[in-house]
Amino acid sequence: MTRRGPPPSVRRPVLGLLTPTNPDWVEAVEDDLDGLMSDHAHCELKAAQSALSLVARFGGEAPEIVAPLLSLAKEETGHFDQVHRRMESRGTKLDLPETDGYVNALRRAVRTDHGAYPLMLDRLLVNALIEGRSCERFQLLSEKLNNAALREFYRDLMESEARHHRLFTRLAEDRFGRETTRSRLADLAGREAQVVAALPLSATVHG
Repeated sequence: MTRRGPPPSVRRPVLGLLTPTNPDWVEAVEDDLDGLMSDHAHCELKAAQSALSLVARFGGEAPEIVAPLLSLAKEETGHFDQVHRRMESRGTKLDLPETDGYVNALRRAVRTDHGAYPLMLDRLLVNALIEGRSCERFQLLSEKLNNAALREFYRDLMESEARHHRLFTRLAEDRFGRETTRSRLADLAGREAQVVAALPLSATVHG
């Protein structure tokens, strides 16, 4: 069997992020892996729902987003299935979904700081940042978790999240231009960094 090398590093600037996750977050996760995986499963469902919401809201004016976001939604539900199967193999069940303080705070920041930017641009870029933060955290899990099987699992998902980040950014650039997109992404990344700094560490994907 061919041995896979170490996970590729994904630099924060590539993901649009301005601040790293506190390394102590991994310790919080190790203390409650089952809780993390339940939250992760719900995050995959929410990501699929968010993609479909974008299609419903903007697919008429921007038909070019429909096919890629439908594909993304299918992939996210597939990820949910993968996480859920691993939970079953560990003998754990899906908890009720909890409020995602990170996502809610980021979306509130957009609503209060919308300015002259189109709503569709902000919605795409918020999703890009969420995928970027998930990628950064999955990279930490792929490097630091004690469980070797889960390290490999999160390595694969890290690569998917990086691809999703690029998709949302590309859709924004194709629609609104690179300069406008990059300028707004920098603004929103600053708000995202504030949100991350204010949240307590917990065994959740975005905690």
